Amino acid sequence: MAKETRDAGLFYPGADAAEEVERRSASQVPDTQRVPPRRGFWSRRTVMRWVGWGTIMGLLGQMTVGFGIFFWPKKVGAFGGEVSAGNVADMKVGDVKLLNEGKCYVSRVPEGVLALWWKCPHLGCTVPWKPNDPSEDTMAGSGRFNCPCHGSIYDRYGNIISGPAPRPMDLFQVAVREGKIYVNTNPTTAVVRGSSNPSQDATPV
Repeated sequence: MAKETRDAGLFYPGADAAEEVERRSASQVPDTQRVPPRRGFWSRRTVMRWVGWGTIMGLLGQMTVGFGIFFWPKKVGAFGGEVSAGNVADMKVGDVKLLNEGKCYVSRVPEGVLALWWKCPHLGCTVPWKPNDPSEDTMAGSGRFNCPCHGSIYDRYGNIISGPAPRPMDLFQVAVREGKIYVNTNPTTAVVRGSSNPSQDATPV
């Protein structure tokens, strides 16, 4: 029995002996001939790279969507889009009509129609129309815009009369089609005036 065990150990080395022989043989192979171990596709470095690029692209996409929502024209009948202000025949010279959905006033003057953004050019306060305030404009009786924040006063043309405001009220573009008034309330197309010029500011009707 002992002889058989020795013979088996001599001619049939065990697992430990075989691993030792393989290790010695591998250590004698030059580095240039060794085959590097294969790594899977989803290595840690690959995963971190995808996570980084995914985060960057997500942030850029979110910024793009926010930018587009802010500047893209809104649906018809809401602020940012085209708002109907009614019929020209329903407004007489001197009338000032509030359009809540358009955040503006439509002012009927002898030269035509104006659409005045209700935002004060001073600090952005909402400027109400005061129909009973005394007016310097004798052609249409009383009424003027009076900012409650810092006291800037404007006439029915949106022209600055007094107060700290640096310029007249801004204008929205007006179109008259088939006897109806339409106001484009897109803030990016609002007209910023340095001074009031009724013949150029008003849209003929």
